[in-house]
Amino acid sequence: MLDRIVIDNFATIEHLSFDFGDGLNVITGETGAGKSVLVQAISTVLGGRADISMVRNGEDKAVIQLAGTKAGEEFIITRELLSSGKSHARLNGSMVTLAALREFCSDLADIHGQYDNQQILNPDNHILIADSYRHELLSDDLAHLAECHHTYSQAASEYRRLLEDERQARQQKDYFQFEYDYIDKLGLVSGEDDELSERLNLMKNSERIYTAVNTAYMVLHEDELSVLSGLSRCNSSLADVSSFSEELSELSAVCDDIYYNLEDLSDRLRDITSSLTFSEEELDSISERLSVIEDAKRKYHMDIDGILEYAEELERKLLVISNFDQEKDRLKHEMDRAYEALKAAAEAVSEKRSEIARELETAMTAELEALDFANSEFRINIERTEEITTLGFDRIEFLISTNPGVPPMPLARIASGGEISRVMLAFKHIIGTTDNVETMIFDEIDTGISGRTALTVGRKLKEISEHRQIITITHLPQIAAFGRDNYLITKRIEDGTSHSHIEHLDEDGKVRMVAALFSGGSDDGALEAARELIQKTQQ
Repeated sequence: MLDRIVIDNFATIEHLSFDFGDGLNVITGETGAGKSVLVQAISTVLGGRADISMVRNGEDKAVIQLAGTKAGEEFIITRELLSSGKSHARLNGSMVTLAALREFCSDLADIHGQYDNQQILNPDNHILIADSYRHELLSDDLAHLAECHHTYSQAASEYRRLLEDERQARQQKDYFQFEYDYIDKLGLVSGEDDELSERLNLMKNSERIYTAVNTAYMVLHEDELSVLSGLSRCNSSLADVSSFSEELSELSAVCDDIYYNLEDLSDRLRDITSSLTFSEEELDSISERLSVIEDAKRKYHMDIDGILEYAEELERKLLVISNFDQEKDRLKHEMDRAYEALKAAAEAVSEKRSEIARELETAMTAELEALDFANSEFRINIERTEEITTLGFDRIEFLISTNPGVPPMPLARIASGGEISRVMLAFKHIIGTTDNVETMIFDEIDTGISGRTALTVGRKLKEISEHRQIITITHLPQIAAFGRDNYLITKRIEDGTSHSHIEHLDEDGKVRMVAALFSGGSDDGALEAARELIQKTQQ
Protein backbone atom coordinates (compact mmCIF):
# COMPACT_ATOMS: atom_id res chain seq x y z
CA MET A 1 0.00 0.00 0.00
CA LEU A 2 1.14 3.52 -0.75
CA ASP A 3 1.23 5.84 2.30
CA ARG A 4 2.90 9.10 1.28
CA ILE A 5 4.42 10.75 -1.78
CA VAL A 6 6.78 13.75 -1.99
CA ILE A 7 7.47 15.36 -5.37
CA ASP A 8 9.99 18.10 -6.07
CA ASN A 9 10.62 19.89 -9.38
CA PHE A 10 8.66 17.45 -11.53
CA ALA A 11 6.98 19.16 -14.52
CA THR A 12 4.52 21.75 -13.13
CA ILE A 13 5.04 20.51 -9.57
CA GLU A 14 7.60 22.55 -7.66
CA HIS A 15 6.84 20.84 -4.38
CA LEU A 16 3.97 18.60 -3.44
CA SER A 17 3.50 16.12 -0.60
CA PHE A 18 0.47 14.33 0.79
CA ASP A 19 -0.68 11.10 2.42
CA PHE A 20 -2.85 8.45 0.75
CA GLY A 21 -5.75 6.80 2.47
CA ASP A 22 -6.07 3.02 2.58
CA GLY A 23 -9.41 2.94 0.75
CA LEU A 24 -10.77 4.88 -2.22
CA ASN A 25 -8.63 7.95 -2.92
CA VAL A 26 -10.26 10.32 -5.41
CA ILE A 27 -8.25 13.12 -7.05
CA THR A 28 -10.02 15.87 -8.96
CA GLY A 29 -9.03 19.17 -10.52
CA GLU A 30 -9.43 21.23 -13.63
CA THR A 31 -7.91 20.14 -16.91
CA GLY A 32 -4.19 20.94 -16.92
CA ALA A 33 -3.97 21.31 -13.15
CA GLY A 34 -1.50 18.43 -12.87
CA LYS A 35 -3.58 15.29 -12.24
CA SER A 36 -1.93 13.27 -14.99
CA VAL A 37 1.48 14.66 -13.95
CA LEU A 38 0.85 13.19 -10.51
CA VAL A 39 0.08 9.78 -12.01
CA GLN A 40 3.20 10.00 -14.16
CA ALA A 41 5.26 10.83 -11.08
CA ILE A 42 3.86 7.76 -9.31
CA SER A 43 4.61 5.65 -12.38
CA THR A 44 8.17 6.99 -12.50
CA VAL A 45 8.93 6.30 -8.85
CA LEU A 46 7.57 2.76 -9.28
CA GLY A 47 10.17 2.06 -11.98
CA GLY A 48 8.59 3.61 -15.07
CA ARG A 49 10.60 5.18 -17.88
CA ALA A 50 12.55 8.23 -16.76
CA ASP A 51 11.43 11.14 -18.93
CA ILE A 52 14.16 13.75 -18.42
CA SER A 53 11.94 16.39 -20.02
CA MET A 54 9.81 16.21 -16.85
CA VAL A 55 12.56 17.90 -14.81
CA ARG A 56 11.15 21.31 -13.97
CA ASN A 57 12.53 24.07 -16.17
CA GLY A 58 15.62 25.71 -14.65
CA GLU A 59 16.23 22.93 -12.08
CA ASP A 60 19.10 20.44 -11.95
CA LYS A 61 17.00 17.47 -10.95
CA ALA A 62 13.57 16.19 -10.03
CA VAL A 63 13.10 14.00 -6.94
CA ILE A 64 10.16 11.73 -6.18
CA GLN A 65 9.85 9.84 -2.90
CA LEU A 66 7.24 7.22 -2.12
CA ALA A 67 6.69 5.62 1.27
CA GLY A 68 4.48 2.64 1.93
CA THR A 69 4.21 -0.91 3.20
CA LYS A 70 4.57 -4.22 1.42
CA ALA A 71 3.75 -7.51 3.10
CA GLY A 72 3.73 -5.66 6.41
CA GLU A 73 7.21 -4.17 5.90
CA GLU A 74 7.77 -0.42 5.48
CA PHE A 75 9.70 0.88 2.48
CA ILE A 76 10.84 4.16 0.95
CA ILE A 77 11.57 4.50 -2.77
CA THR A 78 13.48 7.51 -4.11
CA ARG A 79 13.83 8.30 -7.79
CA GLU A 80 16.05 11.13 -9.03
CA LEU A 81 15.93 12.47 -12.60
CA LEU A 82 18.92 14.63 -13.48
CA SER A 83 18.68 17.28 -16.17
CA SER A 84 21.96 15.86 -17.55
CA GLY A 85 20.03 12.79 -18.68
CA LYS A 86 20.85 10.32 -15.91
CA SER A 87 18.53 8.88 -13.28
CA HIS A 88 19.07 7.12 -9.96
CA ALA A 89 16.87 4.83 -7.87
CA ARG A 90 17.10 4.00 -4.18
CA LEU A 91 15.20 1.49 -2.11
CA ASN A 92 15.34 2.11 1.64
CA GLY A 93 18.38 4.33 1.09
CA SER A 94 20.39 1.83 -0.99
CA MET A 95 21.08 2.31 -4.67
CA VAL A 96 19.28 -0.26 -6.83
CA THR A 97 19.07 -0.98 -10.53
CA LEU A 98 15.93 -0.09 -12.42
CA ALA A 99 15.30 -3.80 -13.02
CA ALA A 100 15.50 -4.52 -9.30
CA LEU A 101 13.15 -1.61 -8.55
CA ARG A 102 10.63 -2.85 -11.10
CA GLU A 103 10.75 -6.34 -9.64
CA PHE A 104 10.10 -4.96 -6.16
CA CYS A 105 7.16 -2.86 -7.42
CA SER A 106 5.69 -5.51 -9.74
CA ASP A 107 3.07 -6.57 -7.20
CA LEU A 108 2.87 -3.24 -5.40
CA ALA A 109 0.72 -1.13 -7.73
CA ASP A 110 -1.13 -1.51 -11.02
CA ILE A 111 -1.64 1.69 -13.04
CA HIS A 112 -4.49 1.85 -15.54
CA GLY A 113 -4.68 4.75 -17.96
CA GLN A 114 -6.70 5.62 -21.05
CA TYR A 115 -4.10 3.82 -23.20
CA ASP A 116 -5.17 0.52 -21.61
CA ASN A 117 -8.60 0.97 -23.22
CA GLN A 118 -6.88 0.84 -26.61
CA GLN A 119 -4.92 -2.23 -25.57
CA ILE A 120 -8.06 -4.17 -24.78
CA LEU A 121 -9.37 -3.47 -28.29
CA ASN A 122 -6.36 -5.27 -29.80
CA PRO A 123 -7.04 -9.04 -29.94
CA ASP A 124 -3.29 -9.73 -29.76
CA ASN A 125 -3.41 -8.64 -26.11
CA HIS A 126 -6.44 -10.72 -25.14
CA ILE A 127 -4.49 -13.91 -24.47
CA LEU A 128 -2.24 -12.07 -22.00
CA ILE A 129 -5.25 -10.57 -20.22
CA ALA A 130 -7.05 -13.92 -20.07
CA ASP A 131 -3.96 -15.72 -18.78
CA SER A 132 -3.58 -13.22 -15.95
CA TYR A 133 -6.88 -14.51 -14.51
CA ARG A 134 -6.21 -17.43 -12.14
CA HIS A 135 -2.64 -17.24 -13.34
CA GLU A 136 -1.44 -19.44 -10.48
CA LEU A 137 -3.31 -22.37 -12.08
CA LEU A 138 -1.58 -21.85 -15.43
CA SER A 139 1.88 -20.56 -14.53
CA ASP A 140 3.61 -23.95 -14.17
CA ASP A 141 2.15 -25.20 -17.47
CA LEU A 142 3.19 -21.99 -19.25
CA ALA A 143 6.72 -22.29 -17.84
CA HIS A 144 6.94 -25.88 -19.08
CA LEU A 145 5.57 -24.79 -22.46
CA ALA A 146 8.22 -22.06 -22.74
CA GLU A 147 10.94 -24.60 -21.91
CA CYS A 148 9.63 -27.02 -24.54
CA HIS A 149 9.45 -24.20 -27.08
CA HIS A 150 13.09 -23.30 -26.39
CA THR A 151 14.18 -26.94 -26.80
CA TYR A 152 12.25 -27.31 -30.06
CA SER A 153 13.54 -24.01 -31.43
CA GLN A 154 17.12 -25.10 -30.80
CA ALA A 155 16.57 -28.51 -32.41
CA ALA A 156 14.85 -26.95 -35.44
CA SER A 157 17.65 -24.40 -35.78
CA GLU A 158 20.31 -27.14 -35.76
CA TYR A 159 18.37 -29.12 -38.35
CA ARG A 160 17.95 -26.10 -40.65
CA ARG A 161 21.63 -25.25 -40.26
CA LEU A 162 22.60 -28.81 -41.24
CA LEU A 163 20.40 -28.61 -44.33
CA GLU A 164 22.09 -25.38 -45.36
CA ASP A 165 25.53 -26.86 -44.69
CA GLU A 166 24.57 -29.91 -46.72
CA ARG A 167 23.45 -27.80 -49.67
CA GLN A 168 26.69 -25.85 -49.67
CA ALA A 169 28.82 -28.94 -49.04
CA ARG A 170 27.28 -30.94 -51.84
CA GLN A 171 28.04 -28.08 -54.19
CA GLN A 172 31.68 -28.30 -53.09
CA LYS A 173 31.90 -32.10 -52.95
CA ASP A 174 33.33 -32.52 -56.47
CA TYR A 175 35.98 -29.91 -55.73
CA PHE A 176 36.89 -31.56 -52.42
CA GLN A 177 37.12 -34.96 -54.08
CA PHE A 178 39.29 -33.66 -56.94
CA GLU A 179 41.69 -31.99 -54.53
CA TYR A 180 41.88 -35.04 -52.26
CA ASP A 181 42.49 -37.42 -55.20
CA TYR A 182 45.22 -35.16 -56.57
CA ILE A 183 47.07 -35.06 -53.25
CA ASP A 184 46.52 -38.77 -52.64
CA LYS A 185 48.07 -39.66 -56.03
CA LEU A 186 51.15 -37.61 -55.16
CA GLY A 187 51.94 -40.09 -52.42
CA LEU A 188 53.76 -37.46 -50.38
CA VAL A 189 55.84 -38.46 -47.37
CA SER A 190 56.82 -36.02 -44.64
CA GLY A 191 60.44 -34.85 -45.12
CA GLU A 192 60.66 -36.51 -48.53
CA ASP A 193 61.74 -33.38 -50.36
CA ASP A 194 64.68 -32.78 -48.01
CA GLU A 195 65.92 -36.35 -48.42
CA LEU A 196 65.59 -36.22 -52.21
CA SER A 197 67.34 -32.88 -52.42
CA GLU A 198 70.24 -34.23 -50.41
CA ARG A 199 70.42 -37.35 -52.60
CA LEU A 200 70.31 -35.26 -55.77
CA ASN A 201 73.07 -33.01 -54.49
CA LEU A 202 75.22 -36.04 -53.82
CA MET A 203 74.56 -37.43 -57.26
CA LYS A 204 75.38 -34.17 -59.02
CA ASN A 205 78.72 -33.88 -57.16
CA SER A 206 79.50 -37.61 -57.06
CA GLU A 207 82.87 -37.51 -58.89
CA ARG A 208 84.29 -34.84 -56.63
CA ILE A 209 82.90 -36.52 -53.56
CA TYR A 210 84.19 -39.94 -54.65
CA THR A 211 87.73 -38.64 -55.19
CA ALA A 212 87.84 -36.89 -51.83
CA VAL A 213 86.33 -39.76 -49.87
CA ASN A 214 88.43 -42.41 -51.62
CA THR A 215 91.64 -40.42 -51.03
CA ALA A 216 90.79 -40.14 -47.35
CA TYR A 217 90.07 -43.86 -47.21
CA MET A 218 93.35 -44.74 -48.93
CA VAL A 219 95.31 -42.54 -46.55
CA LEU A 220 93.69 -44.16 -43.59
CA HIS A 221 93.66 -47.79 -44.70
CA GLU A 222 95.06 -48.81 -48.08
CA ASP A 223 98.36 -46.97 -48.61
CA GLU A 224 101.62 -48.73 -47.74
CA LEU A 225 102.23 -46.16 -45.05
CA SER A 226 98.54 -45.79 -44.15
CA VAL A 227 97.55 -43.96 -40.98
CA LEU A 228 95.91 -47.06 -39.48
CA SER A 229 98.97 -49.30 -40.09
CA GLY A 230 101.29 -46.73 -38.49
CA LEU A 231 98.86 -46.17 -35.62
CA SER A 232 98.66 -49.95 -35.15
CA ARG A 233 102.42 -50.15 -34.71
CA CYS A 234 102.31 -47.18 -32.33
CA ASN A 235 99.56 -48.87 -30.32
CA SER A 236 101.54 -52.14 -30.08
CA SER A 237 104.69 -50.34 -28.89
CA LEU A 238 102.82 -48.48 -26.13
CA ALA A 239 100.97 -51.61 -25.10
CA ASP A 240 104.32 -53.40 -24.49
CA VAL A 241 105.40 -50.78 -21.94
CA SER A 242 101.99 -49.72 -20.54
CA SER A 243 102.49 -51.80 -17.40
CA PHE A 244 105.50 -49.83 -16.26
CA SER A 245 103.66 -46.66 -15.30
CA GLU A 246 100.20 -45.25 -14.99
CA GLU A 247 100.97 -42.51 -17.49
CA LEU A 248 102.14 -45.03 -20.15
CA SER A 249 98.98 -47.01 -19.51
CA GLU A 250 96.82 -43.92 -20.08
CA LEU A 251 98.68 -43.04 -23.28
CA SER A 252 98.26 -46.62 -24.54
CA ALA A 253 94.49 -46.38 -23.88
CA VAL A 254 94.26 -43.04 -25.73
CA CYS A 255 96.11 -44.47 -28.71
CA ASP A 256 93.83 -47.48 -28.66
CA ASP A 257 90.68 -45.26 -28.75
CA ILE A 258 92.10 -43.21 -31.60
CA TYR A 259 92.80 -46.36 -33.57
CA TYR A 260 89.29 -47.73 -33.27
CA ASN A 261 87.70 -44.34 -34.00
CA LEU A 262 89.78 -44.02 -37.18
CA GLU A 263 88.89 -47.57 -38.10
CA ASP A 264 85.17 -46.68 -37.82
CA LEU A 265 85.79 -43.59 -39.93
CA SER A 266 87.53 -45.73 -42.54
CA ASP A 267 84.60 -48.13 -42.71
CA ARG A 268 82.11 -45.27 -43.22
CA LEU A 269 84.28 -43.75 -45.98
CA ARG A 270 84.36 -47.12 -47.68
CA ASP A 271 80.55 -47.38 -47.49
CA ILE A 272 80.14 -43.92 -48.98
CA THR A 273 82.33 -44.74 -51.94
CA SER A 274 80.29 -47.92 -52.49
CA SER A 275 76.97 -46.00 -52.39
CA LEU A 276 78.04 -43.40 -54.91
CA THR A 277 77.24 -45.73 -57.75
CA PHE A 278 74.07 -44.58 -59.62
CA SER A 279 72.56 -44.29 -63.09
CA GLU A 280 71.40 -41.39 -65.21
CA GLU A 281 67.87 -42.84 -64.99
CA GLU A 282 67.93 -42.51 -61.19
CA LEU A 283 69.13 -38.90 -61.48
CA ASP A 284 66.27 -38.07 -63.86
CA SER A 285 63.76 -39.84 -61.64
CA ILE A 286 64.75 -37.90 -58.53
CA SER A 287 64.76 -34.61 -60.45
CA GLU A 288 61.30 -35.31 -61.81
CA ARG A 289 59.95 -36.27 -58.35
CA LEU A 290 61.31 -33.10 -56.81
CA SER A 291 59.72 -31.07 -59.61
CA VAL A 292 56.29 -32.62 -58.86
CA ILE A 293 56.67 -31.90 -55.16
CA GLU A 294 57.68 -28.28 -55.78
CA ASP A 295 54.67 -27.79 -58.09
CA ALA A 296 52.36 -29.01 -55.30
CA LYS A 297 54.02 -26.75 -52.73
CA ARG A 298 53.60 -23.73 -55.03
CA LYS A 299 49.96 -24.63 -55.77
CA TYR A 300 48.92 -24.83 -52.10
CA HIS A 301 51.47 -22.38 -50.70
CA MET A 302 52.34 -24.99 -48.10
CA ASP A 303 55.14 -27.39 -47.27
CA ILE A 304 54.60 -31.16 -47.47
CA ASP A 305 53.28 -31.39 -43.88
CA GLY A 306 50.75 -28.61 -44.59
CA ILE A 307 49.57 -30.34 -47.76
CA LEU A 308 49.13 -33.63 -45.87
CA GLU A 309 47.10 -31.84 -43.16
CA TYR A 310 44.95 -30.24 -45.86
CA ALA A 311 44.33 -33.68 -47.34
CA GLU A 312 43.18 -34.94 -43.91
CA GLU A 313 40.80 -31.98 -43.65
CA LEU A 314 39.40 -32.75 -47.11
CA GLU A 315 38.93 -36.36 -46.08
CA ARG A 316 36.99 -35.30 -42.99
CA LYS A 317 34.74 -33.01 -45.04
CA LEU A 318 34.06 -35.76 -47.54
CA LEU A 319 33.24 -38.10 -44.67
CA VAL A 320 30.80 -35.58 -43.21
CA ILE A 321 29.13 -35.15 -46.59
CA SER A 322 28.81 -38.90 -47.01
CA ASN A 323 27.26 -39.09 -43.51
CA PHE A 324 24.82 -36.18 -43.99
CA ASP A 325 21.84 -38.48 -44.37
CA GLN A 326 22.63 -40.21 -41.09
CA GLU A 327 23.13 -36.87 -39.30
CA LYS A 328 19.96 -35.50 -40.87
CA ASP A 329 17.98 -38.46 -39.62
CA ARG A 330 19.36 -37.99 -36.12
CA LEU A 331 18.61 -34.26 -35.96
CA LYS A 332 15.21 -34.74 -37.60
CA HIS A 333 14.36 -37.32 -34.97
CA GLU A 334 15.41 -34.95 -32.18
CA MET A 335 13.41 -32.11 -33.73
CA ASP A 336 10.30 -34.28 -34.15
CA ARG A 337 10.59 -35.55 -30.60
CA ALA A 338 10.96 -31.97 -29.29
CA TYR A 339 7.93 -30.90 -31.35
CA GLU A 340 5.80 -33.70 -29.92
CA ALA A 341 6.76 -32.58 -26.42
CA LEU A 342 5.97 -28.97 -27.39
CA LYS A 343 2.63 -30.00 -28.86
CA ALA A 344 1.74 -31.96 -25.74
CA ALA A 345 2.66 -28.97 -23.56
CA ALA A 346 0.56 -26.67 -25.77
CA GLU A 347 -2.36 -29.11 -25.54
CA ALA A 348 -2.11 -29.09 -21.73
CA VAL A 349 -2.05 -25.29 -21.65
CA SER A 350 -4.94 -25.04 -24.09
CA GLU A 351 -7.08 -27.46 -22.11
CA LYS A 352 -6.50 -25.67 -18.83
CA ARG A 353 -6.82 -22.27 -20.52
CA SER A 354 -10.25 -23.26 -21.88
CA GLU A 355 -11.46 -24.25 -18.43
CA ILE A 356 -10.23 -20.97 -16.93
CA ALA A 357 -11.76 -19.01 -19.84
CA ARG A 358 -15.19 -20.45 -19.07
CA GLU A 359 -14.82 -19.28 -15.48
CA LEU A 360 -13.71 -15.84 -16.68
CA GLU A 361 -16.71 -15.62 -19.03
CA THR A 362 -19.10 -16.25 -16.15
CA ALA A 363 -17.33 -13.82 -13.85
CA MET A 364 -17.15 -11.09 -16.51
CA THR A 365 -20.82 -11.45 -17.45
CA ALA A 366 -21.83 -11.03 -13.80
CA GLU A 367 -19.42 -8.12 -13.35
CA LEU A 368 -20.69 -6.33 -16.46
CA GLU A 369 -24.28 -6.70 -15.27
CA ALA A 370 -23.23 -5.02 -12.03
CA LEU A 371 -21.80 -2.20 -14.17
CA ASP A 372 -25.16 -1.56 -15.88
CA PHE A 373 -24.65 -3.82 -18.90
CA ALA A 374 -28.17 -5.15 -18.74
CA ASN A 375 -28.67 -8.53 -20.47
CA SER A 376 -25.05 -8.42 -21.60
CA GLU A 377 -23.13 -11.49 -22.66
CA PHE A 378 -19.37 -11.90 -22.59
CA ARG A 379 -17.63 -14.64 -24.53
CA ILE A 380 -14.02 -15.70 -25.01
CA ASN A 381 -13.42 -17.13 -28.47
CA ILE A 382 -10.48 -19.55 -28.64
CA GLU A 383 -9.12 -20.64 -32.00
CA ARG A 384 -6.16 -22.87 -32.76
CA THR A 385 -3.35 -21.51 -34.91
CA GLU A 386 -0.83 -23.51 -36.92
CA GLU A 387 2.19 -22.07 -35.18
CA ILE A 388 3.02 -22.91 -31.57
CA THR A 389 4.54 -19.98 -29.67
CA THR A 390 5.66 -19.67 -26.07
CA LEU A 391 1.98 -19.08 -25.26
CA GLY A 392 0.81 -22.17 -27.16
CA PHE A 393 -1.31 -22.43 -30.27
CA ASP A 394 -4.38 -20.58 -28.98
CA ARG A 395 -5.64 -17.30 -30.38
CA ILE A 396 -8.02 -15.55 -28.00
CA GLU A 397 -10.49 -12.79 -28.76
CA PHE A 398 -13.02 -11.20 -26.42
CA LEU A 399 -16.59 -10.95 -27.70
CA ILE A 400 -19.43 -9.02 -26.13
CA SER A 401 -23.11 -8.45 -26.70
CA THR A 402 -24.73 -5.47 -24.99
CA ASN A 403 -28.18 -5.95 -26.49
CA PRO A 404 -30.55 -8.92 -26.10
CA GLY A 405 -30.81 -11.12 -29.17
CA VAL A 406 -27.58 -9.80 -30.70
CA PRO A 407 -24.82 -12.42 -30.85
CA PRO A 408 -21.50 -11.53 -29.21
CA MET A 409 -19.18 -9.56 -31.49
CA PRO A 410 -15.55 -8.38 -31.17
CA LEU A 411 -15.11 -5.54 -28.66
CA ALA A 412 -13.68 -3.14 -31.21
CA ARG A 413 -16.77 -3.46 -33.42
CA ILE A 414 -19.49 -2.67 -30.92
CA ALA A 415 -18.17 -1.10 -27.71
CA SER A 416 -18.22 2.66 -27.17
CA GLY A 417 -15.58 4.54 -25.20
CA GLY A 418 -17.67 4.46 -22.04
CA GLU A 419 -18.38 0.77 -22.45
CA ILE A 420 -14.70 0.00 -22.95
CA SER A 421 -13.88 1.84 -19.71
CA ARG A 422 -16.38 -0.30 -17.83
CA VAL A 423 -15.14 -3.49 -19.48
CA MET A 424 -11.61 -2.59 -18.43
CA LEU A 425 -12.80 -1.86 -14.89
CA ALA A 426 -14.52 -5.23 -14.81
CA PHE A 427 -11.29 -6.92 -15.86
CA LYS A 428 -9.30 -4.98 -13.29
CA HIS A 429 -11.74 -5.99 -10.56
CA ILE A 430 -11.92 -9.66 -11.47
CA ILE A 431 -8.27 -10.17 -12.30
CA GLY A 432 -7.24 -7.97 -9.37
CA THR A 433 -8.91 -10.42 -6.97
CA THR A 434 -6.63 -13.20 -8.23
CA ASP A 435 -3.28 -11.39 -7.93
CA ASN A 436 -1.31 -9.85 -5.09
CA VAL A 437 -1.30 -6.22 -6.26
CA GLU A 438 -2.08 -4.07 -3.22
CA THR A 439 -2.82 -0.76 -4.98
CA MET A 440 -4.77 -0.01 -8.16
CA ILE A 441 -4.44 3.39 -9.83
CA PHE A 442 -6.98 4.59 -12.41
CA ASP A 443 -6.23 7.63 -14.55
CA GLU A 444 -9.62 8.94 -15.74
CA ILE A 445 -11.56 5.64 -15.70
CA ASP A 446 -14.66 7.79 -16.34
CA THR A 447 -13.84 8.40 -20.03
CA GLY A 448 -17.04 8.27 -22.11
CA ILE A 449 -19.51 7.73 -19.27
CA SER A 450 -21.89 9.93 -17.31
CA GLY A 451 -25.09 9.92 -15.27
CA ARG A 452 -26.31 6.62 -13.84
CA THR A 453 -23.44 4.68 -15.42
CA ALA A 454 -20.91 6.91 -13.70
CA LEU A 455 -22.68 6.24 -10.40
CA THR A 456 -22.39 2.52 -11.04
CA VAL A 457 -18.67 2.84 -11.80
CA GLY A 458 -18.16 4.85 -8.62
CA ARG A 459 -19.94 2.18 -6.59
CA LYS A 460 -17.76 -0.51 -8.18
CA LEU A 461 -14.59 1.42 -7.32
CA LYS A 462 -15.79 1.71 -3.72
CA GLU A 463 -16.48 -2.02 -3.68
CA ILE A 464 -12.98 -2.82 -4.92
CA SER A 465 -11.48 -0.40 -2.37
CA GLU A 466 -12.85 -2.54 0.44
CA HIS A 467 -10.16 -5.10 -0.37
CA ARG A 468 -7.32 -2.98 -1.73
CA GLN A 469 -6.18 0.61 -2.01
CA ILE A 470 -7.62 2.55 -4.97
CA ILE A 471 -6.30 5.85 -6.34
CA THR A 472 -8.41 7.32 -9.11
CA ILE A 473 -8.53 10.56 -11.07
CA THR A 474 -11.95 11.70 -12.25
CA HIS A 475 -13.97 14.61 -13.60
CA LEU A 476 -17.33 13.18 -12.58
CA PRO A 477 -19.17 14.08 -9.37
CA GLN A 478 -20.85 10.65 -9.33
CA ILE A 479 -17.42 9.01 -8.87
CA ALA A 480 -15.85 11.71 -6.69
CA ALA A 481 -18.72 11.40 -4.21
CA PHE A 482 -17.68 7.84 -3.34
CA GLY A 483 -14.19 8.86 -2.19
CA ARG A 484 -13.14 8.09 1.34
CA ASP A 485 -10.22 10.48 0.87
CA ASN A 486 -10.67 13.29 -1.63
CA TYR A 487 -7.95 15.56 -3.02
CA LEU A 488 -8.16 18.68 -5.15
CA ILE A 489 -5.29 19.64 -7.46
CA THR A 490 -5.12 23.29 -8.49
CA LYS A 491 -2.69 25.26 -10.63
CA ARG A 492 -1.59 28.80 -9.98
CA ILE A 493 0.61 31.14 -11.99
CA GLU A 494 3.28 32.78 -9.86
CA ASP A 495 5.96 35.00 -11.41
CA GLY A 496 5.00 33.69 -14.83
CA THR A 497 5.54 30.06 -13.80
CA SER A 498 2.93 27.32 -13.30
CA HIS A 499 2.71 25.72 -9.85
CA SER A 500 0.52 22.71 -8.98
CA HIS A 501 -0.82 22.29 -5.46
CA ILE A 502 -2.86 19.54 -3.84
CA GLU A 503 -5.28 19.80 -0.95
CA HIS A 504 -6.73 16.98 1.13
CA LEU A 505 -10.41 17.93 1.45
CA ASP A 506 -12.41 17.79 4.62
CA GLU A 507 -16.12 17.00 4.48
CA ASP A 508 -17.10 20.56 3.63
CA GLY A 509 -14.37 20.79 1.01
CA LYS A 510 -15.57 17.53 -0.53
CA VAL A 511 -19.12 18.91 -0.81
CA ARG A 512 -17.86 22.06 -2.51
CA MET A 513 -15.67 20.05 -4.87
CA VAL A 514 -18.57 17.76 -5.89
CA ALA A 515 -20.81 20.82 -6.34
CA ALA A 516 -18.20 22.41 -8.59
CA LEU A 517 -18.09 19.26 -10.68
CA PHE A 518 -21.88 19.43 -11.01
CA SER A 519 -22.20 23.03 -12.15
CA GLY A 520 -18.81 24.68 -12.11
CA GLY A 521 -19.87 26.76 -9.11
CA SER A 522 -20.96 26.49 -5.47
CA ASP A 523 -24.46 27.95 -5.44
CA ASP A 524 -26.98 26.65 -2.93
CA GLY A 525 -28.61 24.30 -5.44
CA ALA A 526 -25.31 22.72 -6.43
CA LEU A 527 -24.24 22.34 -2.81
CA GLU A 528 -27.53 20.66 -1.90
CA ALA A 529 -27.25 18.30 -4.86
CA ALA A 530 -23.68 17.46 -3.81
CA ARG A 531 -24.76 16.66 -0.24
CA GLU A 532 -27.57 14.44 -1.47
CA LEU A 533 -25.19 12.57 -3.84
CA ILE A 534 -22.57 12.05 -1.14
CA GLN A 535 -25.22 10.83 1.30
CA LYS A 536 -26.52 8.43 -1.35
CA THR A 537 -23.06 6.94 -1.88
CA GLN A 538 -22.79 6.15 1.83
CA GLN A 539 -25.91 4.00 1.89
